[in-house]
Amino acid sequence: MFPRFFLRRLIVFGLAALLGATLGRAAPAPQGWQAGARVIVDKAGAGHRAIVLRAEPSRVFVAYEGADEAFDEWVENDRIRSARPLSAPPPPEPEKAEPQTVAEAAATPVPEPLPLSLELPRAARDAVVAETWLEQLPRTDPKAPVRFNTATLAVPQFAFGPTAGIATAHPPLRAALLHSKNRIRGFAAIESGIVLYARDEAQGFKTIGVLDLASLDGFPPETLLAADLNHDGETDLVVAAGPILQVFFGSADGLFVPTLKPYRSTEPIRGAATGRFFTGALGWGVAVIEGYNDFRLLQVAQSGVTPVGEPYAVRFDRITRLAAGDFDGDGFADIAVTTEDKGRCTGAWMYFNQRGVTKPFLWPIGGRDDFARDLCVADLDRDGRDDLILTDSDVEHGEHIRVVFGASGRAGWEDPWELVSSEFGLGLGTASIIATDFNRDGRLDIGVAGRNGLRVYLGADYRRFSRNPVWPRLASGNDFPEQRVFLAGDFDNDSAIDLLGYTPAFATGYNLVYNATPARPDGVHVPAPLQQRAPAQASTTVTKVDGPRSDVPEGAPVLRHLASRAEPYGQWRYRIVIEVAALSDGVIESLDAICRYDSADQPIQEIPAFVHRDNEHQWSIEVTLPRGRTYEFRINARDDKGRAAAPLRVTVSP
Repeated sequence: MFPRFFLRRLIVFGLAALLGATLGRAAPAPQGWQAGARVIVDKAGAGHRAIVLRAEPSRVFVAYEGADEAFDEWVENDRIRSARPLSAPPPPEPEKAEPQTVAEAAATPVPEPLPLSLELPRAARDAVVAETWLEQLPRTDPKAPVRFNTATLAVPQFAFGPTAGIATAHPPLRAALLHSKNRIRGFAAIESGIVLYARDEAQGFKTIGVLDLASLDGFPPETLLAADLNHDGETDLVVAAGPILQVFFGSADGLFVPTLKPYRSTEPIRGAATGRFFTGALGWGVAVIEGYNDFRLLQVAQSGVTPVGEPYAVRFDRITRLAAGDFDGDGFADIAVTTEDKGRCTGAWMYFNQRGVTKPFLWPIGGRDDFARDLCVADLDRDGRDDLILTDSDVEHGEHIRVVFGASGRAGWEDPWELVSSEFGLGLGTASIIATDFNRDGRLDIGVAGRNGLRVYLGADYRRFSRNPVWPRLASGNDFPEQRVFLAGDFDNDSAIDLLGYTPAFATGYNLVYNATPARPDGVHVPAPLQQRAPAQASTTVTKVDGPRSDVPEGAPVLRHLASRAEPYGQWRYRIVIEVAALSDGVIESLDAICRYDSADQPIQEIPAFVHRDNEHQWSIEVTLPRGRTYEFRINARDDKGRAAAPLRVTVSP
């Protein structure tokens, strides 16, 4: 007698074959797939939608929709079928239009929604400079095309050294650079264990040994961080494996000495970050994610790694990422976390460190539903306060990147720009984020490595970055090698940032490329920022503006209304957006808005509106409220010198 499982499979396959023959089901697509083709992969008894990234005669390398790039794999052709039918059904007969009534003809048409992704220009293969898009220009007509202030910036170029690759037997899970007195000594990588590499003049790097992981009780290492925790100029390593975290102190002779007592948790450690969390000589420590929705601070000494205080719990299902940096400029590291609830991203949150006290407070920092999947900390504007880079790989919306700039105090969080790009409609993936000067122009850039290679968002000046990325090239004109794990540093001591990466699809080992970007290429041009905005832009709804007054104190910020629009949000609500310009000879540190409207239950209702900074001077104010009402916004602004703008009142009647 057949087991019940095999009997069920036999019945299912027989019914599928019968239905396919009866209904004329399309046969699998012919052999010979091309990159970009959408396919269905038969796997574990089900069909999974995917896209072809690379193709060979008998197999293809695919990325699964909605899955992290860790699931990318080679699949044989006999397990693949086309995601589209071979013959499209005939188009339906056009319906006869009903005669419009006078009222319907006079109704205001609903504007079409903006596209989910933008086709941004890419630099030519052999380009030395590229046109990049900066801040959006003001529009005087709602139907006018979107235009950007453009800059011409140098495209990063690299060249291989004496050897093209550094052989390794296992692909790295994590990697970290090792420094000694501000010079790169080598790097460490989680392969089968933790392998140590040192500088080698002939091949770039060579293997010098492995880290002794006896104190991890046999748990495989999953987290690897590098930091100078004891301030001796040598890199120390933080390693987490299962529920154990151990710190290895580096020495001038290249040895790593573990602490006498590692930290042992009752839950798995799923992430870590280092920073100055405490006062005193042992101020530097480690923040770790324990289990799913807790994180805690650990203090590090030669005697061991010990917890400080109680763990902090978030009110969500789990913490997905954790990063540490001094975002408010008080000298102590704060903690940013990203969270999920019921499988949905719930944004990014900040725990501000109050000089080592045990009661930091929570603050939302710009992550929204489809953001905050990965984090990177860097001082992009070089103002002494760390900034936070957030990324997300979304199947429907493509790749999103957002930067939140740190500021003194808590109300100064700035969220000035958002980058959108997509390729094959799948999202490029985020394997690693690098903030460094790729093109040797003295400005920090943002590099994001994913399944389609390394793309770079070039920095223009201060807090301006290109919205369209460029892809770095080899000086020989060939394509830049596709790599996932990236380490950036000056490996040949020529003051230019070089790159060390690993190619996972072909397992060729590490690739070391040296920066070959010309120091001052011809044609580079960075336009001045848009200091003055148009006094009014095109509004798509009836708007009344009161203010600002003419008797404002000299030097105080000035608020100007730019545009208003109301978009249908379901059957009963409007999404109302007000665009304003906040002008000041200083820096606008905070802008807030209160929306007042009539309610069915109460005469007047007041709610705070969501405020988003679009660029250096332009802000968007957003609410989603019931239809059929008049909405009055009261808008206030304050600059970094403590001066307040005269309130601006905007009344919207959709």
